[in-house]
Amino acid sequence: MKKPNIILSVTTLVLGVAMVGNGIFAADSSQTKNEKIQWTINFLKKQESQNIDEVEAEINKVNKDTSIVKFDMNKAKSRFEDVVFLGDSITEYLREANILSPSSVLAQKGEHVNQANKHLNEIKNLKPKEIVVLYGANDINAYSPEKYKEEYVKLINEIKKVSPSSTIYLQAPLPVNEAKTVNKDSRINNENVKLLTQKTKQVASITGARFLSSDGLVTSDSVFEQDGVHFKYEFYKNWLYFLSENI
Repeated sequence: MKKPNIILSVTTLVLGVAMVGNGIFAADSSQTKNEKIQWTINFLKKQESQNIDEVEAEINKVNKDTSIVKFDMNKAKSRFEDVVFLGDSITEYLREANILSPSSVLAQKGEHVNQANKHLNEIKNLKPKEIVVLYGANDINAYSPEKYKEEYVKLINEIKKVSPSSTIYLQAPLPVNEAKTVNKDSRINNENVKLLTQKTKQVASITGARFLSSDGLVTSDSVFEQDGVHFKYEFYKNWLYFLSENI
């Protein structure tokens, strides 16, 4: 059964304003700005005759075509040479897979947000232009969302003290593959990921850091590793493309 068209119309209108207003177009990057705007207008008009599920599927297809395929991972080290990544084993993969330089990745398997202050001296010495922070995978079943928020605020304020000129980005916690996770630990589910995402937004608002949504970064369950929490190489192509366009 199709979902109400009025909901789709509002959704389409909001999406259109956001895409045009922010210069974000789901189209080939080789097009001119006017071509991209026209493409986007035509795209949105088409969506009015589709239901929400069909629209989402088409957007995901466009995202996959324009991001994963086109980002050159061989240029990742140079693109992010002035960026420090802070996080747990999901972020650690960027170093382990030799995607980024070791000095760019301050992350460790099993790390929680309340343990990240051990990297403060390294951040102080590196003086990065930008810092991308991603936590949540280990915090989701360790303590309450409110405690996560409190510890996160402390961390960001400490980072600002040792590296005041750095722009700090908070990447929203990533979704999980519940088919793999809930049987092991019922707390590792996407409802709890949403709660942590809300808290991450609040942390950004409180501290002045910039929030980065994770919507659309996971394009398919096929990019998950067997545990349903970690990701295969393909995901990182999408994530780094997103970051290269947004920081």
